[in-house]
Amino acid sequence: MAIAIEKYSPEQLDPTVSVLADAFVTNPLHVSAFGPQRIDQNRLFFRIGLRHMFIGQAFVALVDGAVRGYVHFNPSPHCLPAPEEIPTAVATLLTPLGEAIPRVVKWFARWCHLDPDQPHVHLGPIGVSPKTQGKGVGTALMNRYIEHLDQERIAGYLETDRPENVEFYKRFGFVVQREEELIGTPTWYMWRARNQ
Repeated sequence: MAIAIEKYSPEQLDPTVSVLADAFVTNPLHVSAFGPQRIDQNRLFFRIGLRHMFIGQAFVALVDGAVRGYVHFNPSPHCLPAPEEIPTAVATLLTPLGEAIPRVVKWFARWCHLDPDQPHVHLGPIGVSPKTQGKGVGTALMNRYIEHLDQERIAGYLETDRPENVEFYKRFGFVVQREEELIGTPTWYMWRARNQ
């Protein structure tokens, strides 16, 4: 299976929304925020994100010409909105999420509060179509991110809500900095020191 990594283009919005929604619909934070199997809410969430919030570098993984994965990363200090910007984001961007808004706000407010002060490039989201998981697509996307970290000689940072992802990220040099429960879900905060 040939995997090609290329820069994300807005023309790839619809297939990328589908890949991310399918990849995240069973993620514990998404289940806690939107409800179980709420593919509609996940599609809406990622459509908003791709159009308005994921403003850093973004790449897609193509398998046989079709989008099967996506990765986004953004340098600090503007990798997440400042906590005081969250009410504006809610009022202008997140209203379509309806009853999920309070949980999404609590989730992102916590992530913003814990975002490290040290220079870093924040990973997220990264997602692979469930049908393509376990075939090297996620590794190829992570390798693109790690190349960037090493070229820029900067640290990496991410959050995850899946224990199996903790082990996956450790393979790339990440270590757990903090673990806590967030909106009823275990969440791990991970750091990769800059490559000297």
